[in-house]
Amino acid sequence: MSLLGYDYEVFLSFRRPDTRAGITDFLYMSLTDAGIHAYRDYKDLRDGEEMGPELLQAIHLSKISIPIFSRGISTWCLRELVQMVKCKKTQGQIIMPIFYDVAPWKIRLQTGVYGMALSLHETKKRYGDETIREWRESLKETAGLKGWDLSMPNKHEGEVVKEVVNKVFGVLKKAYLVVPVCLAGVDHHVGKIMRMLGAQTQETQILGIHGMGGIEKTTLTKIVYNLLLHDFEDCGFLSNIRETSELHGIEWVRNKLISDVLKQKMTDREKSDEGIKMIKERLSSKKVLLLDDVNKNIQLNALMEKRNWLNEGSKIIITASNKHILIIPEVDFTYDLTCMDFEQSFQLFSKHLFKRDYPPDEYVTLSHKAVDIIGGLPLALEVMGSRLSSTSNERWDAKLKMLEKTPDLEVQNTLKEEVKSPAKAAMAHLASSLFDMTELSLINLAVLDLSWSELTESWDG
Repeated sequence: MSLLGYDYEVFLSFRRPDTRAGITDFLYMSLTDAGIHAYRDYKDLRDGEEMGPELLQAIHLSKISIPIFSRGISTWCLRELVQMVKCKKTQGQIIMPIFYDVAPWKIRLQTGVYGMALSLHETKKRYGDETIREWRESLKETAGLKGWDLSMPNKHEGEVVKEVVNKVFGVLKKAYLVVPVCLAGVDHHVGKIMRMLGAQTQETQILGIHGMGGIEKTTLTKIVYNLLLHDFEDCGFLSNIRETSELHGIEWVRNKLISDVLKQKMTDREKSDEGIKMIKERLSSKKVLLLDDVNKNIQLNALMEKRNWLNEGSKIIITASNKHILIIPEVDFTYDLTCMDFEQSFQLFSKHLFKRDYPPDEYVTLSHKAVDIIGGLPLALEVMGSRLSSTSNERWDAKLKMLEKTPDLEVQNTLKEEVKSPAKAAMAHLASSLFDMTELSLINLAVLDLSWSELTESWDG
């Protein structure tokens, strides 16, 4: 997915001979007539043929994927399904399955035609064990999702297509947040956070996520938000609360919450008490709300004064650099987002630099050295990966030696938590001799925005 937005809204996956001239064509035309940008691939591709970059990109650049399951099964559809599930886990893509003439339980349990086809692939050894395992897991996961079952009696194509279009249109009307395509190591974070939030329960949960600037707290929470929003009546994302409140004041931020998120107008002349009353009234419906970059308790009090204002089942996510802001009775859980390990950092660096998960052979050693210097801060890896992409192999050594001595200025300027004063800069240099260098690299330390209490707390611990 590009940082500028989605190229497609819906990706249709189907076995060409089974449904191409029927429900797939009907659904595609209905989506198009509704003004929804859908992608379908009508090429007759043979089993074993590689998935082309255009098709792979179409899946990644879609907000919603609709796999149409039929009695037939092809390895091509299975590979598309694997990509959809990956995008669901890493980007919050929504999967809406249609079971055309096969029951979901047969796919989930992999009996009948599906079971025989997979067993045959295992026997013939045409595909590796890992590939077949991915196919089985993707089938099981997708068949367990809520969708439309046309194998049931009294279900008609026209009725189902109308329901699908209405559902898609309803999801697309909501504020779906764009996340970058270059991500690594987010799956386990997303899974843990979804479990902490009780995503499939009616419990009201407030979760705080904390970590240093540049650790990609906002990106992670956007993915979780995208996974949650289609199950909620209302949703909202209030970004950069720290910066916005410093520029315009907390009243302005509160008014933005009321107008943009709670969909109610409020003039500057109305009093603070009236704003609090509006928030209380509008939070009474089931909400998913993301409050990004909070750095003062007064901000939380202004935006969400009491927990009992929230309707049952609401989910609130708050991000902050300082974990102490989140240690309040209203917050149920906190999640500490730390730097990536070396393997994840290496993968992300390679994605930004080479547009692939692993560098070319001639760049492996240099890439290892670069990641050792840069460390596990995602934003630093992104900036340096982009910078080195225009550098020849021969000049890498010189650049890396310079980087070892002096952290890159662009990294420091890009990171959200910059060193803003000589005193804090001095503290960052002091921190470099106190912290474990395997956790925080030279670049990370140069941009830390530490308070004296946070520094001594880490020292004492």
